[in-house]
Amino acid sequence: MATKSSLKVLLELAQQRADASAKNLGKLNSQQQEAEKKLNLLLQYRHNYQSHLQNSTEKGMDNIEWLNFIAFMDKLDAAITEQNQAVLYAQNRRVAGNDEFLSRQRKLKSYDTLSQRQQCTENQKQIQQEQKALDEFALNSFHRKDG
Repeated sequence: MATKSSLKVLLELAQQRADASAKNLGKLNSQQQEAEKKLNLLLQYRHNYQSHLQNSTEKGMDNIEWLNFIAFMDKLDAAITEQNQAVLYAQNRRVAGNDEFLSRQRKLKSYDTLSQRQQCTENQKQIQQEQKALDEFALNSFHRKDG
């Protein structure tokens, strides 16, 4: 079994790694939320621009305005596609970060359990040593009274 100091070092290292993993997961969650926010903004902008087009077509639109609209919508759709990719990438990174976090937490819990068991064993040994010392003291006192 590992010595007390090496187990303590492992427990502290596992705690530091779990803390770092939790911090990283928080960052990854924020990045995913930001990517989704940008995507929603682009989708809303597309919807608004399409509504604007509908109003413009009812009033009448010349050929150049129509071509400009089509070109702009193509660029907007490309940006939406790209942002969808960014959202998927951020989601995948968050899932991986969550898996790492859970793994670090399990390892920390394992080391903590080992540490608690070791502490319990040490406490039992100390109690046994104290009991042995008391028994020896009592035995010595008994022999002194008899002698």
